[in-house]
Amino acid sequence: MHNIQVNISKELGETTYITKLSNGLTVYICKKEGFEKKIGLFGTKYGSLTNDFVDITTGNRIKVPDGIAHFLEHKLFEKEGANALDLFSKMGVTSNAYTSFDQTVFFFETIDKFEASIEMLVKLIKEPYFTDENVNKEQGIIGQEISMYDDDPNFTVYFNALRAMYKNHPIRIDIAGTIESISHINKELLYTCYNTFYSPQNMFFIVVGDVDIEQTIDLIESNIKKYEKNEYINNDIIKYNVEEPNQIYKKEIVKQMDIYMPLLCIGYKLDVVDEYQNIKRQIMCEIISDLYFSKISDFYEEEYKKGFISDEISFDYEGTDNFSHVIISSSSTKIEELKKDIIKYIEEIKDQNINEENFELIKRKKIGYNEFSADNLNSSYRRIIEHALYGEELYSDIKILNEITKEDIKDFLNILSNDKQVISIVKEK
Repeated sequence: MHNIQVNISKELGETTYITKLSNGLTVYICKKEGFEKKIGLFGTKYGSLTNDFVDITTGNRIKVPDGIAHFLEHKLFEKEGANALDLFSKMGVTSNAYTSFDQTVFFFETIDKFEASIEMLVKLIKEPYFTDENVNKEQGIIGQEISMYDDDPNFTVYFNALRAMYKNHPIRIDIAGTIESISHINKELLYTCYNTFYSPQNMFFIVVGDVDIEQTIDLIESNIKKYEKNEYINNDIIKYNVEEPNQIYKKEIVKQMDIYMPLLCIGYKLDVVDEYQNIKRQIMCEIISDLYFSKISDFYEEEYKKGFISDEISFDYEGTDNFSHVIISSSSTKIEELKKDIIKYIEEIKDQNINEENFELIKRKKIGYNEFSADNLNSSYRRIIEHALYGEELYSDIKILNEITKEDIKDFLNILSNDKQVISIVKEK
């Protein structure tokens, strides 16, 4: 029997069971009764931002090239003579993987091949195979991917906003790295990163679906034990963050590209906060987006009538334990006029009273959406991943949403400071 922690959300009608295996791997099982589909995810708390750390195998500090976390994800899903996507596809199972700033996750979705999918997923992650030849081949493949993103205006306007905000922080570098940085990746560095960050105490396994709790834990544990060497499972994972000044790096970056509709990002660099506050900021920004920038807002209607806007305006928050910012983005043939109007509008709404009826309506809509999302397995595992990464109470987002006030919204708007504001524009040549 395992020591299992039970987390219940009455609002979602959902229960999540958490246990830690003897090797340090944390297992989460979200019970979804009546669902046929099952999702399994094997992830690590390792993404593109971690390039400076202690090698778990030697105890020595090491710095690795940008993009290596993403490179490693590719190599784990690409096996000798086979591709993981093809292997799962032959079983009739959907699978994929992704790397973000702070995580790498491999996952599958299935209805009737659950046990075989667990076995396959564990095998793929626990059997790394890196050679000089397959590393060289991957450098060419990822190099093409990087070039493709470099030619993408939406990608460019977003990352230029980050490059304007941050002087040293690795968030300013593409998750895939650069063609120059990946040229320095070799099999030895891949094994160093794999041994350090794919050790069980730094990983998590998530299952969402109608499964037996004890049987599923036993299934995961028995498959993991086939490959466990017990060499580094008690070693601490030590990462180093770069020193990043509080002020912005550049006020504005403008780039010309072959594009018809110019793109705009207005960014605000913020102070770093704990995970509870990150969740709160995320929810507040979703409310602000609906309240002030959605198609039902007065501002959107005015900008549309003036011909300054033809698409949506997004107001998004991103934050972890080492960065935090807001990015407002849109597109327009009158990009300078739209930029000036948004900046002026941000200052105006700081001093305006919030409409009580609209505020409560948007909150109720979001609460209803959360309850509706209980039928979406993806929403369940995303919440668990955030908990696995940063340790905040599993269903704290439900509680925070209910407690947010108009005063909270006003306080947040007032931290959007002009001296922390950056502009990124991509316009036509």
